Amino acid sequence: MTVDRNDIQLESFIENAEALLAKLRRYSNGATVEEMAWTPTGIRNSLGWILRHCAGLVWVTYGRMSGKPIPSSVQDSGVAWSLMKGALFENHEVATPQSAEDCLAYLAAAWNAMMGYLEGASAEWMSHTIVFERKQRSAWSFLSHQLADLAYHTGQASTLRKLLTVERRHSRHS
Repeated sequence: MTVDRNDIQLESFIENAEALLAKLRRYSNGATVEEMAWTPTGIRNSLGWILRHCAGLVWVTYGRMSGKPIPSSVQDSGVAWSLMKGALFENHEVATPQSAEDCLAYLAAAWNAMMGYLEGASAEWMSHTIVFERKQRSAWSFLSHQLADLAYHTGQASTLRKLLTVERRHSRHS
């Protein structure tokens, strides 16, 4: 029995992405709208921004790989323009999610679209190339780049959640 290397790569990508998305869900669990917008001194990205940004990364990846339009709100998610170059955007406006539930629903919608595309009947996307960071690169390189970005921001979310827990304790005792 021969194992296809692309199948193994896809399985690994999905497993790693889903692990990161599960962590993002856990880190935002129970956060209020105010907590989603909160940042401690010296940190710029809130938990809400991180979730919207990660959703934007997934949407851009889906859009660039599939050629299908993605929500116009992705343009405000902090994703680098060099990654969005060539993406098609829907004409209607989508409200920027603020609550943990809305941010997670936005992220889930992006992941569901991405999964539908990656696991679709045609695997010809695996041989496509995508221009990003001024170079023609493989679709796998693009996926790996986006996965690394998701991992980075998941680490930020972990730190913010720990700081938020401390902030909650201080607020109760003040």
